[in-house]
Amino acid sequence: MAGESLGGQRQAAIVRLKEIREKYRQAVSDVSVEIATRGTEWSIVDLLRHSTGGYYRTMLTRILEEDNPSLGGGGGFDAAANWQRVMDGILGDIDGVIDLANKLTEGELAKSGQRGDQKVGVVDVFELMSNHYVEHLNQLIEEIRPREGLPRL
Repeated sequence: MAGESLGGQRQAAIVRLKEIREKYRQAVSDVSVEIATRGTEWSIVDLLRHSTGGYYRTMLTRILEEDNPSLGGGGGFDAAANWQRVMDGILGDIDGVIDLANKLTEGELAKSGQRGDQKVGVVDVFELMSNHYVEHLNQLIEEIRPREGLPRL
């Protein structure tokens, strides 16, 4: 793209992204939820979640919002730093829910919404979140750790 105007480069990037989007749409259009979530290693859901561009979106946001930000060492993907972010992320996510639960007033705790024909309250959502965490924690402990030869907990 060297020598091409920034506007032309942007347009070429947009065209390419639209083509990629269409190919993704085609590639998942006939996939059922059962197939998409099958397996414990690299399911279609895992692949799509990984492909959403969080890393690059963060890089783009930093370039747009900061003055000449340092974007890393230029040595490519840092697996150790990413692993630390992922570990910190799950623990931080749970900490955030705990903090929110501690800060809510009685009035906020009494709020609810509708999910289909079911009334769902704030405490119900905490229960749903806890169940979701436990489901995947059990998967980690009972399936993934043994598969990877890690000691039983």
